[in-house]
Amino acid sequence: MKKIQIIFLLTLSLNIFAQKNYYRINGAKPSNENTYLKAKENTVKNGNLEELLLRTIEKKDSTIHFVRLMAIPNDFDPYAETKKYIGTRFQIEKFVNEKQKNFDKNFLNGKPTFINFWFTRCPPCIEEIPLLNKLKEQYKGKANFITISFNDKKTIDDFIKQLPFNFQHITDSKKQIDQLKISAFPTNLILDKKGIVKFVFGEVTYDIQDIEIIFDGLL
Repeated sequence: MKKIQIIFLLTLSLNIFAQKNYYRINGAKPSNENTYLKAKENTVKNGNLEELLLRTIEKKDSTIHFVRLMAIPNDFDPYAETKKYIGTRFQIEKFVNEKQKNFDKNFLNGKPTFINFWFTRCPPCIEEIPLLNKLKEQYKGKANFITISFNDKKTIDDFIKQLPFNFQHITDSKKQIDQLKISAFPTNLILDKKGIVKFVFGEVTYDIQDIEIIFDGLL
């Protein structure tokens, strides 16, 4: 019996040792660690490196990391203040619903959440609306999709009559937006099932594939 156990443990150790790490960088095909490290070096040449681990998939003999590498300008990142909230719980209870009552602090629990900060006269905000509607339809019932705006309810209602925006809308929120120090629009947050901020994006027109990878990992 001991001999069998030793053989099993040796086999298990060999399998673990044999596991390899692969990286899908910015949506490309899986590559090895050397290619990944070189990609990071090249990215740094163009600015400050921002690396996002979107998702990790464990397989029998390998691990695949979905990674996004970006060069942030050395002089300015419009989302720097918002990124400080990564790892903290989004305080939905500071916002009010259509009945002018504060949301329960557990309102977002149980599902991943996509929160879009926008306003009706923001061209890049408007540009991404059709893609956001498709994203919501794709994950309908599996995730929360919310917009937050400093516009009043009438302004939002009049706008979505002309261009449907199929999220739950939280309006009249200038005070809360200012408290969060959000000044770049659109700003998009992705929260996990416990309401913890995991990712901060600007306009997501070219990032939908990354968003899908993130949601598939959070579900």
